[in-house]
Amino acid sequence: MRLIGKLQGSCIPTSQLNFIFQSRTAWRDMSTWIRAYLASKHGGLGDTETIRNKLKELTHKYVGTFSMIFGEHVAEQYILMLTEYMDLFDKLIDAQIQEDQAAIEEYTRLLYANTDQRAAMFASLNPYWSESEWKNLLYQFNQKTIDQSTTFHNKEFRQNVEIFDSILNLTSLIGDYFSSGMLSYLTYSGR
Repeated sequence: MRLIGKLQGSCIPTSQLNFIFQSRTAWRDMSTWIRAYLASKHGGLGDTETIRNKLKELTHKYVGTFSMIFGEHVAEQYILMLTEYMDLFDKLIDAQIQEDQAAIEEYTRLLYANTDQRAAMFASLNPYWSESEWKNLLYQFNQKTIDQSTTFHNKEFRQNVEIFDSILNLTSLIGDYFSSGMLSYLTYSGR
């Protein structure tokens, strides 16, 4: 792992390192709970509201890294963006269920606009993160998650499993990019 090599000689407190590595798994946790949410919305499996609350809880846990490193104001801004993202995604799922193509297209457009804002925010906070790389990673996450929702809706369960597997692989890449950028920021910015 690239990160282990960077840790040698690092002056970063253990508590910050642990927090960074915990946040690395946040995307995997989020994608797992999004899958449960989709199963609940499309198939009536589980309590949709309880699962949505779990997603909110994970969002706050993930954003805790921002608070610790970039300050409370940045964390609050990001929570608002993630909350909007989840609300838009929820409306997109409802539009899929209602088979309202115009609404699907509009919520998809808004979802990507939100993603652009988050990618720009990441890049503005940390010189070790690229806006284009965040867009690339987050666009893939969006598309795969929309595809996952579509396959639930269409009862294409074999494809659904394949998509979820690719989402899990993608979340590892996102987690690595996030934690590598955070580690570089803490190591080289003197924070």
